[in-house]
Amino acid sequence: MPSYAETLDYIFNLRGGEIDLRLYRVERALALFGHPERRYPSFHIAGTNGKGSTAAMLHRILATAGYRTALYVSPHLVSFTERIRVGDREISENEVVELAERVKAQTGEAGIPLTFFEFVTVMALVYFAEHKVDVAVVEVGLGGRLDATNLVLPCVSVITTISKDHEAYLGSDLLSIAREKGGIIEDGVPLVYGDLVPEVATLLEEMARAKDSRAYRLGRDFSVALKDEGLFEYGGIEWKLKNLPLALRGRHQRNNAAVALAALEVAKEDFPVTEAAIRRGLETVSWPGRLEIIMEQPRVILDGAHNGEGIKALVEAIRSFLGAKKVRLLFASMADKDWRLMLKELSAVADEIVLTRVPIERSADPNKMAEAVKGLPTTVIDDPRRALRSLLDRAAPDDAILVTGSLYLLGEVRPVLVAPRT
Repeated sequence: MPSYAETLDYIFNLRGGEIDLRLYRVERALALFGHPERRYPSFHIAGTNGKGSTAAMLHRILATAGYRTALYVSPHLVSFTERIRVGDREISENEVVELAERVKAQTGEAGIPLTFFEFVTVMALVYFAEHKVDVAVVEVGLGGRLDATNLVLPCVSVITTISKDHEAYLGSDLLSIAREKGGIIEDGVPLVYGDLVPEVATLLEEMARAKDSRAYRLGRDFSVALKDEGLFEYGGIEWKLKNLPLALRGRHQRNNAAVALAALEVAKEDFPVTEAAIRRGLETVSWPGRLEIIMEQPRVILDGAHNGEGIKALVEAIRSFLGAKKVRLLFASMADKDWRLMLKELSAVADEIVLTRVPIERSADPNKMAEAVKGLPTTVIDDPRRALRSLLDRAAPDDAILVTGSLYLLGEVRPVLVAPRT
């Protein structure tokens, strides 16, 4: 049996080459294990931004309500085991090794070549079935229509937001992207979606009607209202919930919470939850790297926003709880992202920018990014951990340091911040 490190090397080496969005390989692989994805219903969640946070809220509320609830998300921040969990327990390293060996052996013998995400998705769906879950919360990896997760048995299909991202695979305009994400809509399965621009909402409604699927839209069929002290109200299809807490910061997270609650409301016959479970779940949900204040004095904020829409929501949130106070920015991005737009938006709340890169081939060149920054002190430090330490060493106790632009960047620096500093 290989070691955990050797197993991860094998899995991550499946990333080579172009992303190849197909379903037939995953379907054949799952058939080898008796179609585990059909043994439990799933809340299936797509979207450009917010799908991970929405998944985390759904998972937490359902688990709090007493259901044996699985969660599948990507990417991970620090540990691969974050991707697959049942209840509060992540898959163990030994289980990763054992399960990967089984998937590798079965698919190898059958001559089924899987990509990285396909391989991990098969692992997750098999793991959930073997742990006899009541329900799974499954986050789409990329797009929806041809995503490896689009073989689950959904009780509700959820689409959080739609904006430009991964244009090379999903299309260069919003309607093309919406068609791909709307591909998770299944015959007769209700659709819950966020507050989208009218033309995108119209397209999703048409796709839902073609599938005889009832569609519920934020702002039309259910609503959210912010109150004092971070509380919010949910005006649902039938539910009316006041003074709800939420552990996750930012107005956009209240929108995500409303989408999660609408999904639960639509599924209430199969998965009834009490108001107490809803309140406790929202109050205790944890989703690292999303407006996460991980240190005080100086205040260090981690956020995984990595596209224009996510950065705009982040800037709005930073302004709301830091006011006019400026921040020191640590930024890295993937080269295929619109990092120019992201830096332009972030410049409105930054008084210094430190640019870095993560040890991934797709990482954008910080020197090239520096050429695009105008009017702000800008430094390039290639190593992200050294860049963070430079900021920490120079920061005053009341300074704010914002780390953003890539979840991979957060994965690099988070261990430095959670470990004791020497």
